[in-house]
Amino acid sequence: MTDQQRNQTIAMAAICEAALLIQQVSKGQAIDTVAMRTLLSGVMATSPGSVTDVYQDIAALKQGSYLLVHQLSGQATSKDVEVTRYLAGMMSLSKKLLNNAHALSGLTTSLKEIERRLEHFDICDASVVGNFADIYSKNISPIGQKIKVIGTPQNLKQPLIQNQVRALLLGGVRAAVLWRQMGGKRRQFIFNRNKILQSAISFNKELSLIS
Repeated sequence: MTDQQRNQTIAMAAICEAALLIQQVSKGQAIDTVAMRTLLSGVMATSPGSVTDVYQDIAALKQGSYLLVHQLSGQATSKDVEVTRYLAGMMSLSKKLLNNAHALSGLTTSLKEIERRLEHFDICDASVVGNFADIYSKNISPIGQKIKVIGTPQNLKQPLIQNQVRALLLGGVRAAVLWRQMGGKRRQFIFNRNKILQSAISFNKELSLIS
């Protein structure tokens, strides 16, 4: 696996991790707070020198990496349709974001405000998660087709759950932006699917050694 393939795989694992957490939180399931922290910290990494500057704790992306392998290796009928829809939605929004200077400017300004708040609050504090959710609603959601999240009505009506979902969507879009910056293109899943799968399997083996 080349460095570029590894970088793309890490970014894809992060997108999958976000999709998985969105699915879990929307259905009232317990989520991995370490993984959520890693994704939100990645949002704050606006001028990284490398992929590992964005995701310093790659072991936190373990479940996303497993999910990536499952989505790539299984038959169409065995794939998680909800996850597939979340992945496609976040990847589509990332492309639109990169082509929208106004949205990028608003995003940068909003993240600076969160950076100041992080001097006093933890990144997973409910109020900070709410700030991330607001950023998604104001800067990301309006630029593309809205992502329909499936969950139990009693959960999706709760403000905290709504904020967590939107914050995780923001984390997923950030990972998708990183994937594109690392040379990722959606047509690769058509023409180089097996190569992507093999890179994901290799990354899984790497994670099993460090976690």
